Amino acid sequence: MNLQKLIDKQRELLLYIVQEKGLKVEKIVADTFLALQVELAEFANEGRWFKYWSHNQKPNTREYLTNYTEQDSILGPGAVWKNPLLEEFIDGLHLFLQIAILKGWEDSLWVYEEQLEPDEFDGDLTGYYLQMTYFLNESYMVNYGQDAKIAGIQKNEYSFHLSWITFLNIGINGFGFSFSEIEEAYFQKNQENHERQANGY
Repeated sequence: MNLQKLIDKQRELLLYIVQEKGLKVEKIVADTFLALQVELAEFANEGRWFKYWSHNQKPNTREYLTNYTEQDSILGPGAVWKNPLLEEFIDGLHLFLQIAILKGWEDSLWVYEEQLEPDEFDGDLTGYYLQMTYFLNESYMVNYGQDAKIAGIQKNEYSFHLSWITFLNIGINGFGFSFSEIEEAYFQKNQENHERQANGY
């Protein structure tokens, strides 16, 4: 996965939105954190693993389209089905990238391959999800100050980094998304987001 390319494309989209709508960057940080929380919840809803009250706890990875002319954001024109779980994961990925750009935390998006090794993931999706949202909230809510650091990284940014790694582990090791699948889906959704903005979304 070419992470730098993803960051560059997200920055391009963010700058377009900010300029087009006359926004101040510092005013949209909180809303972007909130938007990410919403998308992560939608991702969990499609993942279904936590729904102990339901007979169906299988992730929603295939949804057939009722209108075969409908353009699908992941599979492209002419697709007759889509992967709602992957779509929601990609929506979350967009917003993780956006927060990193807004906060100047792009360096914390880089991870070591060992941090995404399958044997590092114990299969506890609920535990990983709660940990991810805990670190995400901590990165926004707690005022550690600029001098508070872990491994040379300011503590809020470090919490964001841990949330990001956990998010990637859920998608890659929890649900088996490949790097190429994530990248392809990201670029297709990014293009759709550009088109939405151009059409007055």
